[in-house]
Amino acid sequence: MLDNFIEDKIVPLYSLADWQNGLAFKDITFSQSGIPVIKIAELKNGITDQTKFTLDEFDDSVKLHKGDMLFSWSGNPETSIDIFYYKYDTGWLNQHIFKVIPKNVNPRYFYFLLKSLKPEFQRIASNKQTTGLGHVTVADLKHLQVYVPKYKKQQHIVNTNPK
Repeated sequence: MLDNFIEDKIVPLYSLADWQNGLAFKDITFSQSGIPVIKIAELKNGITDQTKFTLDEFDDSVKLHKGDMLFSWSGNPETSIDIFYYKYDTGWLNQHIFKVIPKNVNPRYFYFLLKSLKPEFQRIASNKQTTGLGHVTVADLKHLQVYVPKYKKQQHIVNTNPK
């Protein structure tokens, strides 16, 4: 409830959203058409000839819709860790990406907040890097404390930022 931010607060980042991880699509039937399986590569490069599609159906919690906020939390810290808005009609959320559903905070403000934390996410992932890959875990999101202004100020920040 947005009334929780009548005043400025410092809270765990994790408490400001629901974080739905994607599926590890192992036993999936790929096809030439259907719904794309969205990996970090698709978030960065768009739908390409490397994109896999499926006619299979999965739980709605991993179905993507245009405008969903996504956080790629695994991979090369410098090139893979980032925050995106999903820009296609539908897709299936692959592992290593959270669908982020803000709660108790202005969604656009939360997107800006996550973008501003990208260097911190990269640092966290770099400190855990093994074989070139690093991760930002749920435990990290619970540990990371963030300043959140009252809702009226969040709205002002959003209104002054056209993107």
